Amino acid sequence: MTPKQVFEDSFRMAELLIHLYRLLENDGLKTDGDLVTALRKILDCDDDEQIQLVVNAVFLGCIREDANVPGGALRPQSLQNLLRQAVVSGCTAYETYLSTVLQANIFTVIELRQHEFFPNDPDVNRYFEGISFSIGEAFRLLNDQERAVFLGQKIVNFVQKKNLGSIAGLKTVGILLGIDDPWNTLAAHLQRERKELTRTVNDAIERRNAIVHKADRKLESEDLEKQTIAFSWTQQAVDTIKHVCLGFDEVVLACMSEHRAALIARREASAHA
Repeated sequence: MTPKQVFEDSFRMAELLIHLYRLLENDGLKTDGDLVTALRKILDCDDDEQIQLVVNAVFLGCIREDANVPGGALRPQSLQNLLRQAVVSGCTAYETYLSTVLQANIFTVIELRQHEFFPNDPDVNRYFEGISFSIGEAFRLLNDQERAVFLGQKIVNFVQKKNLGSIAGLKTVGILLGIDDPWNTLAAHLQRERKELTRTVNDAIERRNAIVHKADRKLESEDLEKQTIAFSWTQQAVDTIKHVCLGFDEVVLACMSEHRAALIARREASAHA
């Protein structure tokens, strides 16, 4: 699978959860009335069977008694958990994409840039401060044939173990792949404001962390209440992650095409030297 396909496969869960929320959104389940009576006849229900209807502008659903779904499970406060998990899934797809796109392309960049591969960027240098080499790995660097592959995989492994779920994650991956100023390049490609993109993605990641590590609760409050989450905010956050990853993939593909053309030109020049 390509990095784009991996992202789309991972991201599908976020979209499914948003669709499910939209279908189940309700102002209260209906248990009586003309519509309930009509559906009883259609479904041939017993008179004493409890049925609950989900009714909104886009969906009509009937929950029969055998489903054992309590009415409280579909209250607005409960359904908000679908939105929270959509945010989690979207951010996970973002991280997974960055990891796979780096794995797929880093060796091309190393082959092209060789000793000049590692960027002189302070943020990237800080990101890799924790990387280390054992004595055995140091000796492997003496082997010219293995050096590029070993260093590339060492970088990929380090990045995959470290957190890519941040604005800095995309910047680091982009610079390693030879994209100058990745966020500005991406913003121009999408014809969006950089601050708008980074703020929305960063807010989504922070909310994901609050959901995963704090159950989205305000731990500083006395009653530990959950933060509210709106459908519109979730839709915007998830859509922005989608546009960022798909747009970044187009930027990477264009950059890799230039890198491969430069490699071909170098090989042809060496062959005629």
